[in-house]
Amino acid sequence: MTALPNHGVARSQYGKLSPAAPTGPVAITLPMKAVSIFPLLFLLPLFAVAETLQLSDQRVLHTDLAEARLVSELDGYAIVAGRSCIDCDENTSIYIHRIAPPDNGGEEGVSTTERYTYPGKYVDYQSKELVEKTRMFYGRCYENRPALLWLSEYREDSGWVKSEYLIVLGEDGLEHRYNENRQPSVYYIENERCKELPGIAAETEP
Repeated sequence: MTALPNHGVARSQYGKLSPAAPTGPVAITLPMKAVSIFPLLFLLPLFAVAETLQLSDQRVLHTDLAEARLVSELDGYAIVAGRSCIDCDENTSIYIHRIAPPDNGGEEGVSTTERYTYPGKYVDYQSKELVEKTRMFYGRCYENRPALLWLSEYREDSGWVKSEYLIVLGEDGLEHRYNENRQPSVYYIENERCKELPGIAAETEP
């Protein structure tokens, strides 16, 4: 298992979660394979130049991401897709940014950089075998509350294993729910206000 510091989560070879408690009011647990990037003297990834996005109220959100794209705004949160470095093996990921109240000024500061899996089909970067299938939904995806929902399947020796990862976007921070071997929230994706983000075809990170 590989653990990413300060996130309270570990994942197996192809990304299966070991649930753990969040580390703070906006601590985020990420449903994806943890990646360690070691600072080699002769091979350093180029970190992203901070990109900004314009919110619906014309304010500016600083993301610290390359190829940043605003997926949605949900009840005071910005859902952003992007990468934290360029010319590296990092996949596009999902990031959650808390939007400050309008009276906080014209600009938003840089928010958290915890990563979440971008939906799609992932093949192992070495064997090219399909190892993960993930769908992601955003909007009113849990009891009419703003939420992000990942429905995933991971290939294991015994076959495909289903799991569900849910983040409810609350006024006091993020609420996390994880279910292994079942997907009880699939019921909520029938809500027309719960939208699916189209997936991509990608390789797992080394």
